Amino acid sequence: MNRPDYYSYTATFSKDDDGWLVEFPDLERCDTNADTLDEAIIQANSILEDYMALLERDNLIIPEATPYEKINAPIKQKIVVAMQNARLHWQNKTVKRTVTFPAWIEQKALKKGLNFSQVLQSALIRKFKETIK
Repeated sequence: MNRPDYYSYTATFSKDDDGWLVEFPDLERCDTNADTLDEAIIQANSILEDYMALLERDNLIIPEATPYEKINAPIKQKIVVAMQNARLHWQNKTVKRTVTFPAWIEQKALKKGLNFSQVLQSALIRKFKETIK
């Protein structure tokens, strides 16, 4: 599926007791906050990038952006995120899995100072490379 190189949505900014609240009217549960307006703008960029990457990853519907002029808010800004880096980040993000193996393997591995995660990752990568050939 072809995905766009970037996404552009309008964020609204409002002052609250703790600083600044950032919301994206077009994106459900896509909000953040920060102490200063400058930090809020940076946070808006970061949250939008992650939000869109997760929608793509989970093959969810990408909402259409409301035109900037039609969003009624005292403080608003269009936030544009380039997706290439976000996609790479989420593609390479590590996940935790529980695995089981015989106790004697654990004892030998601990004596040799082996890192279970690194060994398992290396073995899986080697296995994937074998299946590609």
